[in-house]
Amino acid sequence: MSWLDGATVKTVADKAAEQAAQDLATEQAWVVAELAQADKELFILEDGDPRGKADIPAWRTYRKALRNHTVGERPARPL
Repeated sequence: MSWLDGATVKTVADKAAEQAAQDLATEQAWVVAELAQADKELFILEDGDPRGKADIPAWRTYRKALRNHTVGERPARPL
């Protein structure tokens, strides 16, 4: 019996599927972090804090874009 008898060989398709899953997980983690930041920015603006960036409609539009984002070009954060 050889150690190769129970070995699993990854095909190019297997490796591509693993990379795609990893890329999707990375994007999902980024979206979660950006949604949290957008919520913080909205709280700042709603409280009338002068440190607020952009305006409330811009941050709400950004949150909508984040919820629709999966992979590809990331939505631009309001400045």
